Amino acid sequence: MNFKISFLTFLSFLFLSSCQDVIDLEVPDGDIQLVVDGWLTDQVGEKQVLLTTTANYFNNSETPIVENAIVVLFDENGVIDTLSEPNPGVYTTEYIGQIGKIYHIYIRTVSGEEYESNPETLRYVSPIDAIQAEFREETTFEDEGYYVTIDTEEPSGIGDHYRWKQYVGGELLNEPGDLLFASDEFVDGNSIIDFDVTTTPLEFGDTYRIEQLSISKAAYNFFTQLQTQTEFVGSLFDSPPAALQGNIIPVGQTDKKALGFFGVSAVSSKEKFIE
Repeated sequence: MNFKISFLTFLSFLFLSSCQDVIDLEVPDGDIQLVVDGWLTDQVGEKQVLLTTTANYFNNSETPIVENAIVVLFDENGVIDTLSEPNPGVYTTEYIGQIGKIYHIYIRTVSGEEYESNPETLRYVSPIDAIQAEFREETTFEDEGYYVTIDTEEPSGIGDHYRWKQYVGGELLNEPGDLLFASDEFVDGNSIIDFDVTTTPLEFGDTYRIEQLSISKAAYNFFTQLQTQTEFVGSLFDSPPAALQGNIIPVGQTDKKALGFFGVSAVSSKEKFIE
């Protein structure tokens, strides 16, 4: 009996000791890729193109920015503007996009790599006709607070795609759950009444603004990928995240792929003070 107890104690000691072993995994670094995030609209004011790069998965530092690049905006007739860089990695233009025009950007990094975006047509967007806010009590599916709905018209002709951007107190709601977009597949040519756009309930005294954007089918597909990889994940059966296929392609001698999207849109907006 004493022998059995001693033997079990010895095994337990070995097991506990093995749990303390440190295993160093050598995870290879992936290729560094350019990441583009930019939009051109028909609104007055500054438009931005943000340039960064991918980083190693275990890198805890800030996202690397891409400085001193050349970023040029084109329409179907040629060069429109060479963007300035007021802040590192942030390239800006004051150009006002025109409905019906086709736009793309060209990028050349300081290392000589060249990229361009696929052409995008700036399409008309219906105005937001009305905006309403109502207070709702807490339910199983909703928190207590004020919820916003809008009225708009959907023009005839399949192929329209939309995105809605929401601001509270001037700050863009930019969490994964705030990504709101749709196609006209099931509402083509109809009036859209009391469309619920609120992703987070508002509070008394909030200033709320919503923008309705006309986006391309390519942008719609990009946002669909983005939503799939940010919202609908979490179980053991989910597929692993993959690089999002945007509309940035290499040109010239560059063989590196790039990520992200440069899009164009018209914008209609409405504002509501919650009272």
